[in-house]
Amino acid sequence: MEMVKDLSQKPHESSRSEQTLQDLRWPDLVPIAVAVMLLLWLYHRVFDYWYVAWMMKESYYSHAILVPFISGFIVWLKRKQVLETPLRTSALGYAIVLPGLFVFLIMTWAGGSSLQGLVFPFILFGLVLTLLGPAMARQLRFPIGYLFFMCVLPGDVLTKLSFRIQMISTMGATAALRLMGYDAAREGAAINLPNIEVMVGAPCSGFRMLISLFAFAFLLAYLKEGPRWGRASMIVVTLPLSIILNSLRVVMIALVGEHYGSDAMHAFHDYSGYIVLALAFVALSLFARLVKCQKFSSMLVSS
Repeated sequence: MEMVKDLSQKPHESSRSEQTLQDLRWPDLVPIAVAVMLLLWLYHRVFDYWYVAWMMKESYYSHAILVPFISGFIVWLKRKQVLETPLRTSALGYAIVLPGLFVFLIMTWAGGSSLQGLVFPFILFGLVLTLLGPAMARQLRFPIGYLFFMCVLPGDVLTKLSFRIQMISTMGATAALRLMGYDAAREGAAINLPNIEVMVGAPCSGFRMLISLFAFAFLLAYLKEGPRWGRASMIVVTLPLSIILNSLRVVMIALVGEHYGSDAMHAFHDYSGYIVLALAFVALSLFARLVKCQKFSSMLVSS
Protein backbone atom coordinates (compact mmCIF):
# COMPACT_ATOMS: atom_id res chain seq x y z
CA MET A 1 0.00 0.00 0.00
CA GLU A 2 2.87 2.36 0.73
CA MET A 3 4.28 1.78 -2.78
CA VAL A 4 0.93 2.61 -4.35
CA LYS A 5 0.73 5.78 -2.28
CA ASP A 6 4.21 6.89 -3.36
CA LEU A 7 3.48 6.29 -7.03
CA SER A 8 0.29 8.29 -6.82
CA GLN A 9 2.20 11.30 -5.49
CA LYS A 10 4.77 11.52 -8.31
CA PRO A 11 2.48 12.77 -11.04
CA HIS A 12 1.19 15.41 -8.64
CA GLU A 13 4.71 16.62 -7.86
CA SER A 14 5.82 16.75 -11.50
CA SER A 15 2.70 18.55 -12.67
CA ARG A 16 3.16 21.56 -10.41
CA SER A 17 3.44 24.74 -12.46
CA GLU A 18 6.49 26.97 -12.11
CA GLN A 19 6.28 29.98 -9.84
CA THR A 20 5.18 33.32 -11.32
CA LEU A 21 5.03 36.87 -9.97
CA GLN A 22 1.46 36.21 -8.90
CA ASP A 23 2.66 33.35 -6.69
CA LEU A 24 5.35 35.31 -4.84
CA ARG A 25 4.92 35.91 -1.12
CA TRP A 26 6.46 38.72 0.91
CA PRO A 27 9.62 36.76 1.87
CA ASP A 28 10.22 36.03 -1.83
CA LEU A 29 10.15 39.75 -2.61
CA VAL A 30 12.92 40.67 -0.14
CA PRO A 31 15.90 39.95 -2.48
CA ILE A 32 14.18 41.86 -5.30
CA ALA A 33 13.42 44.84 -3.04
CA VAL A 34 16.99 44.90 -1.69
CA ALA A 35 18.45 44.81 -5.21
CA VAL A 36 16.19 47.67 -6.36
CA MET A 37 17.03 49.82 -3.32
CA LEU A 38 20.78 49.22 -3.79
CA LEU A 39 20.55 50.16 -7.46
CA LEU A 40 18.63 53.36 -6.66
CA TRP A 41 21.15 54.24 -3.94
CA LEU A 42 24.10 53.69 -6.28
CA TYR A 43 22.54 55.82 -9.00
CA HIS A 44 20.99 58.68 -7.03
CA ARG A 45 23.76 61.10 -8.06
CA VAL A 46 23.47 60.04 -11.70
CA PHE A 47 19.72 60.61 -11.55
CA ASP A 48 20.37 64.15 -10.29
CA TYR A 49 22.85 64.69 -13.14
CA TRP A 50 20.32 63.43 -15.67
CA TYR A 51 17.55 65.66 -14.34
CA VAL A 52 19.72 68.77 -14.62
CA ALA A 53 20.66 67.82 -18.20
CA TRP A 54 17.01 67.16 -19.10
CA MET A 55 15.76 70.46 -17.67
CA MET A 56 18.42 72.73 -19.19
CA LYS A 57 17.22 75.40 -21.61
CA GLU A 58 17.38 74.07 -25.19
CA SER A 59 18.38 70.65 -23.85
CA TYR A 60 18.98 67.78 -26.27
CA TYR A 61 17.09 65.56 -23.83
CA SER A 62 13.82 67.39 -23.28
CA HIS A 63 12.03 64.12 -24.21
CA ALA A 64 13.96 62.05 -21.65
CA ILE A 65 11.72 62.74 -18.67
CA LEU A 66 8.94 60.85 -20.49
CA VAL A 67 11.07 57.76 -21.16
CA PRO A 68 10.70 55.96 -17.78
CA PHE A 69 6.94 56.56 -17.91
CA ILE A 70 6.80 55.12 -21.44
CA SER A 71 8.78 52.06 -20.31
CA GLY A 72 6.40 51.64 -17.38
CA PHE A 73 3.43 51.95 -19.73
CA ILE A 74 4.86 49.19 -21.95
CA VAL A 75 5.18 46.93 -18.90
CA TRP A 76 1.57 47.74 -18.00
CA LEU A 77 0.45 46.84 -21.53
CA LYS A 78 2.27 43.51 -21.17
CA ARG A 79 1.08 42.97 -17.60
CA LYS A 80 -0.75 39.72 -18.39
CA GLN A 81 2.30 38.13 -20.00
CA VAL A 82 4.59 39.50 -17.27
CA LEU A 83 2.46 38.17 -14.43
CA GLU A 84 2.18 34.73 -16.05
CA THR A 85 5.86 34.38 -16.98
CA PRO A 86 7.58 31.54 -15.08
CA LEU A 87 10.36 32.67 -12.76
CA ARG A 88 13.71 30.98 -12.49
CA THR A 89 16.91 32.51 -11.14
CA SER A 90 19.88 32.47 -13.48
CA ALA A 91 23.59 32.87 -12.78
CA LEU A 92 24.01 34.21 -16.34
CA GLY A 93 22.87 37.59 -15.05
CA TYR A 94 26.12 37.99 -13.12
CA ALA A 95 27.97 38.09 -16.46
CA ILE A 96 26.12 41.38 -17.11
CA VAL A 97 25.78 42.82 -13.60
CA LEU A 98 29.41 42.43 -12.51
CA PRO A 99 31.04 44.09 -15.58
CA GLY A 100 28.40 46.83 -15.37
CA LEU A 101 29.18 47.49 -11.72
CA PHE A 102 32.91 47.48 -12.52
CA VAL A 103 32.40 50.18 -15.16
CA PHE A 104 30.20 52.11 -12.74
CA LEU A 105 32.88 52.06 -10.03
CA ILE A 106 35.66 53.04 -12.45
CA MET A 107 33.57 55.94 -13.75
CA THR A 108 32.76 56.98 -10.17
CA TRP A 109 36.48 57.28 -9.52
CA ALA A 110 37.03 59.07 -12.85
CA GLY A 111 34.00 61.35 -12.51
CA GLY A 112 32.26 60.08 -15.65
CA SER A 113 28.57 60.48 -14.89
CA SER A 114 27.59 60.00 -18.54
CA LEU A 115 29.23 56.57 -18.80
CA GLN A 116 27.82 55.61 -15.41
CA GLY A 117 24.38 56.35 -16.80
CA LEU A 118 24.91 54.38 -20.00
CA VAL A 119 25.49 51.14 -18.07
CA PHE A 120 22.31 51.57 -16.00
CA PRO A 121 20.05 49.63 -18.41
CA PHE A 122 22.66 46.85 -18.62
CA ILE A 123 22.81 46.46 -14.84
CA LEU A 124 19.01 46.56 -14.57
CA PHE A 125 18.64 43.89 -17.26
CA GLY A 126 21.28 41.75 -15.55
CA LEU A 127 19.43 41.98 -12.25
CA VAL A 128 16.18 40.91 -13.90
CA LEU A 129 17.97 37.98 -15.54
CA THR A 130 19.61 36.98 -12.25
CA LEU A 131 16.61 37.29 -9.93
CA LEU A 132 13.67 36.53 -12.24
CA GLY A 133 15.18 34.42 -15.01
CA PRO A 134 15.61 34.40 -18.82
CA ALA A 135 11.88 34.26 -19.60
CA MET A 136 11.19 37.46 -17.64
CA ALA A 137 14.28 39.11 -19.12
CA ARG A 138 12.87 38.45 -22.60
CA GLN A 139 9.53 39.96 -21.60
CA LEU A 140 11.16 43.11 -20.24
CA ARG A 141 14.06 43.57 -22.67
CA PHE A 142 12.35 46.32 -24.69
CA PRO A 143 11.13 48.51 -21.79
CA ILE A 144 14.53 48.16 -20.15
CA GLY A 145 16.42 48.82 -23.39
CA TYR A 146 14.21 51.83 -24.08
CA LEU A 147 15.70 53.47 -20.98
CA PHE A 148 18.81 54.22 -23.06
CA PHE A 149 16.87 57.15 -24.50
CA MET A 150 16.96 58.90 -21.13
CA CYS A 151 20.74 58.48 -20.79
CA VAL A 152 22.94 61.54 -21.36
CA LEU A 153 25.76 61.13 -23.88
CA PRO A 154 29.31 62.28 -23.04
CA GLY A 155 29.83 65.93 -23.94
CA ASP A 156 32.55 65.39 -26.58
CA VAL A 157 30.45 62.77 -28.41
CA LEU A 158 27.43 65.07 -28.27
CA THR A 159 29.38 68.02 -29.66
CA LYS A 160 30.85 66.05 -32.59
CA LEU A 161 27.52 64.52 -33.61
CA SER A 162 25.68 67.82 -33.25
CA PHE A 163 28.29 69.67 -35.33
CA ARG A 164 28.12 67.19 -38.20
CA ILE A 165 24.33 67.37 -38.41
CA GLN A 166 24.52 71.15 -38.03
CA MET A 167 26.70 71.39 -41.16
CA ILE A 168 24.50 69.00 -43.16
CA SER A 169 21.35 70.93 -42.22
CA THR A 170 23.00 74.23 -43.18
CA MET A 171 24.11 72.91 -46.56
CA GLY A 172 20.68 71.42 -47.24
CA ALA A 173 18.88 74.67 -46.36
CA THR A 174 21.26 76.71 -48.51
CA ALA A 175 20.72 74.41 -51.49
CA ALA A 176 16.94 74.57 -51.04
CA LEU A 177 16.96 78.39 -50.90
CA ARG A 178 19.01 78.54 -54.10
CA LEU A 179 16.55 76.20 -55.83
CA MET A 180 13.80 78.59 -54.79
CA GLY A 181 15.62 81.44 -56.54
CA TYR A 182 17.17 83.18 -53.54
CA ASP A 183 20.75 84.47 -53.56
CA ALA A 184 21.93 82.37 -50.62
CA ALA A 185 25.55 81.79 -49.65
CA ARG A 186 26.86 79.58 -46.85
CA GLU A 187 29.77 80.52 -44.62
CA GLY A 188 30.32 77.78 -42.07
CA ALA A 189 27.07 77.51 -40.08
CA ALA A 190 25.74 80.84 -41.40
CA ILE A 191 23.48 81.45 -44.41
CA ASN A 192 23.76 84.90 -45.98
CA LEU A 193 20.72 86.30 -47.80
CA PRO A 194 20.39 89.79 -49.35
CA ASN A 195 18.52 91.18 -46.31
CA ILE A 196 19.59 88.99 -43.40
CA GLU A 197 22.12 86.49 -42.09
CA VAL A 198 20.81 83.27 -40.53
CA MET A 199 23.10 81.56 -38.04
CA VAL A 200 22.33 77.85 -37.62
CA GLY A 201 23.41 77.31 -34.03
CA ALA A 202 23.73 74.05 -32.12
CA PRO A 203 20.10 74.15 -30.87
CA CYS A 204 18.98 74.40 -34.52
CA SER A 205 21.36 71.71 -35.72
CA GLY A 206 18.63 69.07 -35.85
CA PHE A 207 20.36 66.74 -33.43
CA ARG A 208 17.79 67.41 -30.73
CA MET A 209 14.99 66.47 -33.12
CA LEU A 210 16.94 63.43 -34.27
CA ILE A 211 17.18 62.03 -30.72
CA SER A 212 13.49 62.65 -30.04
CA LEU A 213 12.49 61.14 -33.37
CA PHE A 214 14.67 58.08 -32.80
CA ALA A 215 12.95 57.52 -29.45
CA PHE A 216 9.54 57.81 -31.13
CA ALA A 217 10.57 55.55 -34.04
CA PHE A 218 11.81 52.77 -31.76
CA LEU A 219 8.59 52.91 -29.76
CA LEU A 220 6.40 52.92 -32.86
CA ALA A 221 8.34 50.05 -34.46
CA TYR A 222 7.85 48.00 -31.29
CA LEU A 223 4.15 48.73 -30.98
CA LYS A 224 3.33 48.06 -34.63
CA GLU A 225 2.67 44.74 -36.33
CA GLY A 226 4.28 44.13 -39.69
CA PRO A 227 7.28 42.63 -41.47
CA ARG A 228 10.64 42.95 -39.78
CA TRP A 229 12.09 44.86 -42.71
CA GLY A 230 9.27 47.37 -42.44
CA ARG A 231 9.74 47.94 -38.73
CA ALA A 232 13.51 48.21 -39.16
CA SER A 233 13.11 50.73 -42.00
CA MET A 234 11.02 52.93 -39.68
CA ILE A 235 14.13 53.33 -37.53
CA VAL A 236 16.59 53.67 -40.43
CA VAL A 237 14.53 56.40 -42.14
CA THR A 238 14.66 58.54 -38.99
CA LEU A 239 18.11 59.98 -39.79
CA PRO A 240 17.39 61.31 -43.31
CA LEU A 241 13.89 62.38 -42.26
CA SER A 242 15.19 64.47 -39.36
CA ILE A 243 17.86 66.12 -41.56
CA ILE A 244 15.36 66.95 -44.31
CA LEU A 245 12.79 68.38 -41.91
CA ASN A 246 15.37 70.36 -39.97
CA SER A 247 16.68 71.82 -43.23
CA LEU A 248 13.07 72.75 -43.97
CA ARG A 249 12.87 74.48 -40.60
CA VAL A 250 16.00 76.52 -41.36
CA VAL A 251 14.55 77.45 -44.76
CA MET A 252 11.31 78.66 -43.14
CA ILE A 253 13.22 80.68 -40.54
CA ALA A 254 15.38 82.21 -43.27
CA LEU A 255 12.35 83.14 -45.38
CA VAL A 256 10.61 84.80 -42.42
CA GLY A 257 13.77 86.77 -41.66
CA GLU A 258 14.31 87.75 -45.30
CA HIS A 259 10.78 89.06 -45.79
CA TYR A 260 9.68 90.21 -42.33
CA GLY A 261 12.87 91.11 -40.49
CA SER A 262 14.98 89.93 -37.58
CA ASP A 263 12.33 90.27 -34.85
CA ALA A 264 9.82 88.16 -36.76
CA MET A 265 12.53 85.59 -37.51
CA HIS A 266 13.44 85.17 -33.84
CA ALA A 267 9.78 84.95 -32.83
CA PHE A 268 9.15 82.25 -35.43
CA HIS A 269 12.32 80.41 -34.41
CA ASP A 270 11.00 79.87 -30.88
CA TYR A 271 8.03 77.73 -31.92
CA SER A 272 9.10 76.43 -35.34
CA GLY A 273 10.75 73.45 -33.71
CA TYR A 274 7.41 72.20 -32.39
CA ILE A 275 5.86 72.54 -35.86
CA VAL A 276 8.63 70.54 -37.51
CA LEU A 277 8.63 67.90 -34.76
CA ALA A 278 4.88 67.40 -35.24
CA LEU A 279 5.45 67.07 -38.99
CA ALA A 280 8.15 64.49 -38.29
CA PHE A 281 5.81 62.37 -36.15
CA VAL A 282 3.10 62.55 -38.82
CA ALA A 283 5.59 61.67 -41.58
CA LEU A 284 6.89 58.68 -39.62
CA SER A 285 3.35 57.45 -38.96
CA LEU A 286 2.53 57.71 -42.68
CA PHE A 287 5.78 55.89 -43.51
CA ALA A 288 4.71 53.08 -41.18
CA ARG A 289 1.60 52.60 -43.29
CA LEU A 290 3.73 52.58 -46.45
CA VAL A 291 5.91 49.72 -45.16
CA LYS A 292 2.83 47.70 -44.12
CA CYS A 293 3.08 48.40 -40.39
CA GLN A 294 -0.41 49.80 -39.99
CA LYS A 295 -1.90 47.92 -37.04
CA PHE A 296 -0.77 48.00 -33.46
CA SER A 297 0.38 44.72 -31.97
CA SER A 298 -2.59 42.54 -31.08
CA MET A 299 -0.62 41.11 -28.15
CA LEU A 300 -0.32 44.57 -26.61
CA VAL A 301 -3.83 45.70 -27.44
CA SER A 302 -5.35 42.58 -25.92
CA SER A 303 -3.35 42.80 -22.71
